[in-house]
Amino acid sequence: MKQCQSSFWPRVIVNFSMSADGKVSTRNWTPSGFGSAEDRRRLQEIRARGDAIMVGRKTAEIDQMRMGISLADLRARRQAAGKPAEPLRVLVSARGLLDPRMKVFSAMRAPLLIFTACNLLLRMQSKFPEGVIINVLTERSFSVRTILRVLRFQYHVRTLVCEGGPTLMRSLLEVDAVAEVNLTIEPLIFGGCRAPTLSGLLDKFLGRPIRFQIESIEVKEGACFLRYARRAKRHPRISRAMPTI
Repeated sequence: MKQCQSSFWPRVIVNFSMSADGKVSTRNWTPSGFGSAEDRRRLQEIRARGDAIMVGRKTAEIDQMRMGISLADLRARRQAAGKPAEPLRVLVSARGLLDPRMKVFSAMRAPLLIFTACNLLLRMQSKFPEGVIINVLTERSFSVRTILRVLRFQYHVRTLVCEGGPTLMRSLLEVDAVAEVNLTIEPLIFGGCRAPTLSGLLDKFLGRPIRFQIESIEVKEGACFLRYARRAKRHPRISRAMPTI
């Protein structure tokens, strides 16, 4: 099967939890409260597969993410394979609206790469802890394509795990960069036409369907764990600028 991602990009794995009616957050994009103990373990296992973990600024801030691997056995397994104990962390924020008090800056066990189109963020470098690396792209070149190329060639990322949010996920789908989708379907429904789905709000269609095939289904603790792999492509990629995050 032909891989869905360009040979110039990392292999992109995405991981989301959602309600039974397909919502990944509330209408106000507040934390959903999803996640059983099994789901949290699974999230850590998926993170451990990556050379880097990527999220958008809004998701990192709302979910108070540290983007690390807290389980000692997974850290040891990575080290036994000759990898760092934890993957690189990647934070995407076009406008550079980053508060140095965010949790992601409080635990610097792995370097944190920031991708932004805001030159002013460089002036704030001293406010961030050691290990934060700011990558400034021009507004014209600020796109998920460019970020993927930089990660692949400058930071040698071969496998990238994306944990959202929907805006970043949509950008990856629009350039057909996603090779694998992991979903946890939680047994609850909360509705709301303004609550975001996996690819954003329901009225914002993709340019074309992105086809996947199911690889595995598992049910534990009342939740359903699904894994999908990208089908072979039949059409050229969509070329679009990345939305502001």
